[in-house]
Amino acid sequence: MIESIKEKVINHLNKQVKVTSKENRNRNEIFYGNVTEIYSHVFIVSNGVETKSYSFSDILAKDIKVEFL
Repeated sequence: MIESIKEKVINHLNKQVKVTSKENRNRNEIFYGNVTEIYSHVFIVSNGVETKSYSFSDILAKDIKVEFL
């Protein structure tokens, strides 16, 4: 399952994504940026001002939602 998630992210390298992450109880953080780097367990999203890393297991656990734009 993680391999299929990883493939989708690899196919969108250097393309824009929207990442929604659960912060607190009723609060979500939305981050727009480009997938700039991919490693074995994490991928990096950067928008020129901020850079954030997310793990593939976060997608599987539904802690974050990634939309490819």
